[in-house]
Amino acid sequence: MYKHIVVLGVCSLIWAGTGLAMAQGAETAKKKILMYSQSDGFRHGMVCRPLSGELSFAENVFKKIATEAGYEVFVSQDFHDLGGRKDYDNYDAIVFYTSGDVKIDKKALFEWTRDGGAFIGIHSATDTWKGDPEYVHFIGGAFKTHGQGDRQVTLEVEDRDHPATRMLGAEWNIVDEIYHHENFSRDNIHVLISVDTQKTDLGPQKMSPDGDYPVAWTRTEGKGRVFYTALGHRKNVWEDPVYQKHLLAGIAWALREKE
Repeated sequence: MYKHIVVLGVCSLIWAGTGLAMAQGAETAKKKILMYSQSDGFRHGMVCRPLSGELSFAENVFKKIATEAGYEVFVSQDFHDLGGRKDYDNYDAIVFYTSGDVKIDKKALFEWTRDGGAFIGIHSATDTWKGDPEYVHFIGGAFKTHGQGDRQVTLEVEDRDHPATRMLGAEWNIVDEIYHHENFSRDNIHVLISVDTQKTDLGPQKMSPDGDYPVAWTRTEGKGRVFYTALGHRKNVWEDPVYQKHLLAGIAWALREKE
């Protein structure tokens, strides 16, 4: 009888340990995302941290929504955190809300993405390394200028079947700072969303009726994927559940979680 009890006790211990291991495995299986928001040029209000050291508005919103979506989220404005390839390998996806000539290891970024990493650019990510043709090709375009950021624009959803646009319908009316891009080619990027120049008041936007103004796009880089959305300048955009879904779905696509 005692032997039987001992066996039961051992089995129970193994079962409990297995359950603990499974729980730990589920935790470690979470995809890791770094939101990197160093500014080495114009400092956007959405990623400016207060002097007290708390996270910026966009960092707080991103951490909340991405954590709720099941990711393990990290945020940084310290170039040491992306100082070499081993640093990139800590993450499954890297999100840029950057500007200027940030001092991280650019070569490692390209290599990491080409080896299967997921790179996501938000708003001013195209105002980063504008003088480097390799990065401009990598992200898909370079910031040129913008119009007034307090006027509504009508966006045309060119690809309604993509995960990052399925929640939008045929068009999206939004108030945000809309970028004009240069040095881009539709042969290099797959445009998801662009400005509808027939339905937008172009004067405040400094746009021409025959211009091409892509707002969100995707591309592949080796084995990796790149998703970019120019939206996210304003607080009201970050608070918008539609924008949050658009961004999270773009990240999921870049991670190959959604097709």
